[in-house]
Amino acid sequence: MATTQDTIPKAGKTLSIIGCGTMGSAILSGVLESCSRDRANGEAQRISRFIATVKSESSAEALGKRFAGFSDCFEVRKGENLTAMQDADIVLLAFKPYMIDQVLSVPGVREVLTGKLVISVIVGTPLVKLLKAIQSGNQTQLPGEDPIYIKRAMLNIAAEFRESMTVIETTSMPQEYEDITNWIFLQLGKIAPVAPDLFDIGGVLAGASGALLSVAFDGMLDGAVKQGLNRADAKKILTQSLFSMAKLLETEHPAVLREKFSSPSGTTIDGLLSLEEDRVRYAYSKAVIATTKRSLEIGKCR
Repeated sequence: MATTQDTIPKAGKTLSIIGCGTMGSAILSGVLESCSRDRANGEAQRISRFIATVKSESSAEALGKRFAGFSDCFEVRKGENLTAMQDADIVLLAFKPYMIDQVLSVPGVREVLTGKLVISVIVGTPLVKLLKAIQSGNQTQLPGEDPIYIKRAMLNIAAEFRESMTVIETTSMPQEYEDITNWIFLQLGKIAPVAPDLFDIGGVLAGASGALLSVAFDGMLDGAVKQGLNRADAKKILTQSLFSMAKLLETEHPAVLREKFSSPSGTTIDGLLSLEEDRVRYAYSKAVIATTKRSLEIGKCR
């Protein structure tokens, strides 16, 4: 027979999101709602306390208002990055790349992060750069001291709708940290592990590809309007078509789908040939390469 203690969900960990802007808020929204549902269902919570840090009073007010329904387990702190890291079991770095030294080179950061799981969703920031910033404001790691376990991930803002794809860099760390990292991002959509040398291109496909594809989407809307369809109707039709295409692409190669869509002397093949004439496929390949190169360049900059 289960005891009363067996039926009480165990308290989860504390997650601090440092620099909770657009991406941090998207992650917070997805994970916070998931954990709240677990609590409402009487299930154990992986994370039971959330802390978010911001730079300005206006950002703090906006974030507090957005998540006002979770005030019993969520708090916003203005400019208190170090204490938020200290109070957390898991630290998620979500600030802009130019703020790395400003946030991580502060004395005391290494000490409060030692032995903890640190997840970075900062664009173009390799592990060595993060560690260098952490060490620059502190003494070097002491003999026998636990390391700082850093896991890099890249996702997109569809995370708050649980429709993101997150690429997670494969690194060596305790299985407990691997499991909680995967669990966090599975609450936001799907995940894919990538090797460190492929993280930048994986990140581009997960995070930036939506922006690139929006150019094609916008162009197709313009074409539809030119042919007489109003923009609102065109957007509705095209959006659902993209959902349908995404489902098909889970099991089919793009070339196979193009072949299936194209009838001899039909409409689709004329459109495809027009795209080939304008080198659209090459343009998108070039855009992905350029975006990846920029990500690598950012990672090398100080």
